[in-house]
Amino acid sequence: MVRKFVIHMASAALLVCFGLAPAFASDVSGKIVVQKDIGKVAAVAVTYDLRGAAVRDLPPGKVGNSFERVAIWLESENPESGDRSAAPITATMQQRNRQLEPELLVIPIGSTVNFPNLDPIFHNIFSLSKAKSFDLGYYPKGQSRSVVFSRSGIVQVYCHVHPNMSAAIVVSSSRWFGTPAADGTFLWSGVPAGPYRLMIWQRFAGLFRRDLQVPESGQVSIRATIPEDRESH
Repeated sequence: MVRKFVIHMASAALLVCFGLAPAFASDVSGKIVVQKDIGKVAAVAVTYDLRGAAVRDLPPGKVGNSFERVAIWLESENPESGDRSAAPITATMQQRNRQLEPELLVIPIGSTVNFPNLDPIFHNIFSLSKAKSFDLGYYPKGQSRSVVFSRSGIVQVYCHVHPNMSAAIVVSSSRWFGTPAADGTFLWSGVPAGPYRLMIWQRFAGLFRRDLQVPESGQVSIRATIPEDRESH
C-alpha cells in the first residue's frame, strides 16, 4: 500500500552521496520522523509460516522503532536528469542465532547478496517476492549461497525451517538511496535539477512517497512524518 507523508522544512544532516555533482544540482536533505504507533508495530514482526498464515513474533533481542528498518531513495521523474544506477556491490545477510542480519539491506540494482549460515543448524532461505523469487535450499553451518538482484523492488526474505526469521532487501535503480542516520536524518549531494519522487519504506508500515522539485542550485530540506499526520487531512 502506498501512503503519503507530510513535508516540512528541516536542516541538513547525514551525508549520503553517489557520483559527482552535475552543472545544475542541489542537495536534498531532511529528517524522517516515525510515529510512536509505528514503533509499536515494528516491535512485533509479521513473518511467514508454511501454511500461508501471518505469524506475529518478537525476535529475541529485538526492540521497537529503529531507522535500521527504514529505506529511502529518490526516483527521477525526468529522463534527462542524468539519473543512473549506482555501481553494483556485494553485500551480506547472515544467518545467526536463528535471525537474519541485518534485518534490512538497501542495495543498487545488479548487486549480489551472500547468505552465509553461521548457526550449528540447517537453514533454507527463500523469497516469493515479485522483484526476486529464489530458494537456496537447505545448507549447514559454514556454507553460503549467493543471489544476484537484477530487478528493482522490495524482496521479502524468509526461512523455510524457522518462521520467525524474516528480513527485507530493497533493490534500488537510483544512485540516491540508503537508510537514515540513527536520528532519522539524511542528505544526498549533487542531485541534478528536476522533478523527483522521494520514497520511504518502513518494514512494518509500508511505502510512503512524495513528489518534490530539485532546483538548479541550493538545497531542498524536508521533514517527513510517517504515517501522515491526521491534522494534514
